[in-house]
Amino acid sequence: MIEKGSTIMYVKTVEHEALVGPPKTVTELCFQRCTWCTTAVLRTSLLCPVCASTDLEWVSSKGRGRIHGSVTVRRQGARPRTMAVVDLGDGVRLRGAVDGVAPGLAPYGAPVSVLEITPDGVPVFELEPPLRDDW
Repeated sequence: MIEKGSTIMYVKTVEHEALVGPPKTVTELCFQRCTWCTTAVLRTSLLCPVCASTDLEWVSSKGRGRIHGSVTVRRQGARPRTMAVVDLGDGVRLRGAVDGVAPGLAPYGAPVSVLEITPDGVPVFELEPPLRDDW
């Protein structure tokens, strides 16, 4: 469940051509942020929902965050997949799939990073390995 006042990020894909080899598609997570009040805008909009400013800019995200909550989605004829709400380090909350996790076993607070963006615009995250500082 998404809390009131949380922010959902949209995905903007940018295509770049490589100098050698076939063209590569570089995907980046982007959202709009108001330059006046620094509010992350929930949907692509012309006006900030807080201060009604028209000065909105696209901001790229690093794509790293922590799992806030997860649920297993089961559809007839398809394998179950884990969907999660992820709190990114940029201060926005994003919904996406988690790859490499058994259904129902996505741990709360686990660090994740963006693996890919599906053709329908859903970001796919992967769990990051835990850091071992005690070695």
